[in-house]
Amino acid sequence: LKCVPRYCVRVCLEARKPMASFSVHALLAMLVSAFLGNSLNVDQSWRSGRTHIGLHQGFQNQSTVGCKATPDESSRTILRLIVQNDHGSTALEAVLMSSPRLATLCSSDVWQCEGHKLLEKEGHGSPSEEEDIDMVLEAYSKYWNLSQPVFLDKKTKWLSLAKEEDKPLLEAKLPASLQMLGVDNLLTSYVIMYKPMCLWPMSHIIVQEVKADPQRRARAELKGLQDQMELHKYLVSVGRPVLVINYADLLWHPGITKRRLERFLPCLGSLDIDFVPKLGVDIFPGNEMKISTGVKHYGEMVDPLEYNYRVSVRENGTRGECLVDDTRPNKEVDFTGGLEQFLDSEEQKMLNDAYLYFDELADDI
Repeated sequence: LKCVPRYCVRVCLEARKPMASFSVHALLAMLVSAFLGNSLNVDQSWRSGRTHIGLHQGFQNQSTVGCKATPDESSRTILRLIVQNDHGSTALEAVLMSSPRLATLCSSDVWQCEGHKLLEKEGHGSPSEEEDIDMVLEAYSKYWNLSQPVFLDKKTKWLSLAKEEDKPLLEAKLPASLQMLGVDNLLTSYVIMYKPMCLWPMSHIIVQEVKADPQRRARAELKGLQDQMELHKYLVSVGRPVLVINYADLLWHPGITKRRLERFLPCLGSLDIDFVPKLGVDIFPGNEMKISTGVKHYGEMVDPLEYNYRVSVRENGTRGECLVDDTRPNKEVDFTGGLEQFLDSEEQKMLNDAYLYFDELADDI
């Protein structure tokens, strides 16, 4: 990892390869990095003679924030949580709810406070075209507390549409209710959360899906990760603020995750990692959010080895790992290991590549 004050470049070299061939690519990467003001991840592909350049999120996070500590009164930020179904989005949402500066859709009294359920309630389908975004904002603005600086939009369905919705959101016609408050600018910020492959048995719903059709469930996991990865690459390419979180870190590195969230979202102020939303205040009966304990406390009650996951104890990063050998004390689920065992070799590689992509982005303190 080559670092100077303005940029960081990660260089991946094969042994015994000529340095002269690399130097031109490396220089190009450094120049692009200096221009963008971001850190770069450089992967030299010697067989093809090409260099793949990508932003290294761990360092990008140090200089990129999702919102200002003191937001402009004329602006609002839509904070979009991009998480697959049954992958811990409710736990992350509960932590964010601890901020009094966050507006949610929970007052709509729909399942899990999710936007797509609100749209169904309002008689709309999936937003897939630019003109639909105006309708979405109009529907959401009935339930967001518009005086707050940050509006939460949790997306666990149709993840592939998140990329297509980003630009239209910024160009959408503002609802009259927002304009009356003097708001003339919408911003977007993203938190993408993924779950390590061996933690799928933590969801009873996924367990049932795996028992019914393991290959279908595994392919759904792969599709979701690919959608998240494509979105992340797009967001970085257009300079949109984005933070990647590992669900395992939320549970077993709560202090680090809290700091990362607060650093990325200074507009929310201090967050309570063990916050429990109050019924009738933060959540409502129709939300069906049965949260009886905070994230930190829940993580303390659950042994990660029960799911074949070893938590990192390194001082310079949080990355844990799914163990190859089955070390679980209690084997309540017949299937062991990750979902990759239900995929063919090509699909396995794509799944592992996606996890490695996100593991590096989330490995940050």
